[in-house]
Amino acid sequence: MRRFFFAAVVLFAVAVIVFGLYRVLRPDLYPGETLLGGLADDLGRFFLHFDLGGACSFPGCPPVTEIWARSWKADLYLLAGGLFVGITAGIAGAVWCASRPRSLSARAIETAGVFFYSIPVYLVGFGVLLLFEPSFGVLPLPFFFHPLDYEAPLEDPWRFFQAMLVPWLVVAAPLAAVCLRLTQASILEVLDTDYVRTAAAKGLSRRRMIRHHAAPAGYSSLASLIGVWVPTFVTNMVLVEFVFFVPGFFAHTKRALGQIPELPPGYDIPMIQGLALWAAAMIVVVSALADLVLVLIDPRVRASGRPVG
Repeated sequence: MRRFFFAAVVLFAVAVIVFGLYRVLRPDLYPGETLLGGLADDLGRFFLHFDLGGACSFPGCPPVTEIWARSWKADLYLLAGGLFVGITAGIAGAVWCASRPRSLSARAIETAGVFFYSIPVYLVGFGVLLLFEPSFGVLPLPFFFHPLDYEAPLEDPWRFFQAMLVPWLVVAAPLAAVCLRLTQASILEVLDTDYVRTAAAKGLSRRRMIRHHAAPAGYSSLASLIGVWVPTFVTNMVLVEFVFFVPGFFAHTKRALGQIPELPPGYDIPMIQGLALWAAAMIVVVSALADLVLVLIDPRVRASGRPVG
């Protein structure tokens, strides 16, 4: 409960910064309004009425919350799927490499991990488009490559899966690489501990010993990593949604920044503020959930929160 309370405090502080930043740096945009009075009005409209103003980069200046309501689900689908793929692939790769040390397959997986960790995610996305996009790719993959054919999962689950598969893989690749390195390092650290050596002495195969006894020792570190890595993950989501036309709220970032050639130049401040708050909310919630998972899987964390005696 203490962690969730501080998560709410952080979200409020972010809202103060998001709304106050423009009022401090560009007071000319708010003629006749005082800093504190205007900031209090912005916070009241947001927290009490969920009102962020109008998004005038769109025809008719519709409310920002109306645009968010049409697209937030796609953001969550990309977030949840990317986290699942990245964490699962990273753990599986670490177990494989630790079970087959110095093998050709292990070296290949480790090299791929270094590659995807080092290269920017938008470059991976454009490279995937040039290689596998059905209409202009060098090696077209029409069966599992439909980034432009997004459908809601309840309307057409198969088309939803086809449209989201590549974005999931691209946004998950750097996270999978980090999880691979961290989990593999944790496994190697505990291979000489008594309980792992006891499992080996009882005749368990190396693969089973690592999967059931050595790998779980790194899960608490992995949960801590997710809480730290989620800001980078959300940033990568913004880039992936732009490259693959995922209809999420972050896909409007370029429009909000005035980078659409067909539109008049200029920033859509309410839209930028809405994007920043939505990103902050996702980061805070995922970090809080990672802390909750850490409490559940690591008894040392639970014990640290109990009163002595």
